[in-house]
Amino acid sequence: MMMNSRGTRVGFWNRISRGWKVTKLGMAVIRADPELMVYTFLSAVLSIFAIGAAISGSIGLEAITQSEATTNEEGANLVDAGHLAIWFAFYLVISVITVFWNAAIIASAYERMTTGTNPSFSYGIRQAMKCLPQILVWGVISGTVGLFLQILEGISRNPESPIPLRVVTGFASFILGIAWWVVTFFVIPVIVLERAGVLEGMNQSPKLFKKTWGEDIVSHVGTGLLLTLVIFVLFLVFVPIMSVGGSVAVLGAVALVLSVLLTALFFTTVEAVNRASLYYYAKTGEAPPMAQKYGLSF
Repeated sequence: MMMNSRGTRVGFWNRISRGWKVTKLGMAVIRADPELMVYTFLSAVLSIFAIGAAISGSIGLEAITQSEATTNEEGANLVDAGHLAIWFAFYLVISVITVFWNAAIIASAYERMTTGTNPSFSYGIRQAMKCLPQILVWGVISGTVGLFLQILEGISRNPESPIPLRVVTGFASFILGIAWWVVTFFVIPVIVLERAGVLEGMNQSPKLFKKTWGEDIVSHVGTGLLLTLVIFVLFLVFVPIMSVGGSVAVLGAVALVLSVLLTALFFTTVEAVNRASLYYYAKTGEAPPMAQKYGLSF
């Protein structure tokens, strides 16, 4: 058990309760400042453009190399290497985009929770831009590690891979994935809120996680469960409407898709806001000042 700022011990059930309060605070912050979801929306849109660019580049490479020069084995290997390079670059770009907009959300949410002010939409972007070099470096690092973990997971799920290899890679991807999540949980808050370097962020993150591991896990799992529950309810509501048929079914399907997308947008943003409040608690042992407004005493 850890000690909080008042010198009292923090038990397991207290951690669970506090993790749930963190999630409630995250939802309250977004209801008070729905502009935060625009950051997540822009991240998704830019990621879609990146996917489109990668697909276009891959198709273009295939079209350009349809010649006698690439029909031999060496030429085919070069084409394969080109495809790998395109998709590796795409993965890194997606990672940088995600890190940048998460940094913007965290900076803006932290400002609201700690000062009570309503930061402008440009505030989060300005704060993220101030540490753009660190964001680029961290995006490349996290993207590279993430891609490596995806490769391990892909091998573990490939029915053509030998069973022992599938077991080993599956276990390795699970353990390494958890370890990486723990080590890097607070890297973005440290970078954007302290203007720290990537190495300093990676050094501080495990120490901060150790102080708040229960709250981190509960808030993460709780947000995921709420997302799943809301989507399940949406299906219960709209599937009967869609079964009517005709134009009603089309409208129901459109409403269902939009509702699911909005729900995913909301809870993805909640996840980033939670990280900002958990960072504040890890640093101070207290709830962010805004929590008092909603009666959420940590």
